[in-house]
Amino acid sequence: MSLGDSLKHARINKSLTQESVAKILFVTRQTVSRWEQNKTLPNIYVLKDLSSLYGLSLDELISETKAQIKHNEEIRPMNKINWFALFGVIAFNIVLFSSGAIIVVAMLGALWVITAAFIISPLLLLIGLITGTQIYPILSTLLCALIFIVGLGLYPIAKRATHYLVTFFVGYVKYNRRTIYK
Repeated sequence: MSLGDSLKHARINKSLTQESVAKILFVTRQTVSRWEQNKTLPNIYVLKDLSSLYGLSLDELISETKAQIKHNEEIRPMNKINWFALFGVIAFNIVLFSSGAIIVVAMLGALWVITAAFIISPLLLLIGLITGTQIYPILSTLLCALIFIVGLGLYPIAKRATHYLVTFFVGYVKYNRRTIYK
């Protein structure tokens, strides 16, 4: 079901005419008609007003539309390639995006290495004390404990940064794929 069909069914369920909806929203009847025929889309503010008018949440009002869009994306054949978009995506990714991505991934890797080193520092101190290869003064032991606490604080940051970057790159790949295929 399209957004227009959802709007039409919601209007009919409330026993409203296109004219009455138009008066309430301060638009023309033709505008309401175009929304219901999927010729134009109402903006988000009007959708909010429509959901209030029809007694539906925005999600209920557009849920069928979201399901249809997802279904259309799943069944859309990926056999027609937009060659100009493909060239643009390749050129942009090679020239600009790859260098930035390499820097960001390297920084993320460095964050993980630092976090891991900080977290295992007490283990290294303990091994040094047990084997007797090094005698650590109390100040070094306290600094090691402080570094361990900092490492524990860095772990959630590194985890969140990794999740954000993975989500970003997956979305970026999906965007490029939609751009290339018609």
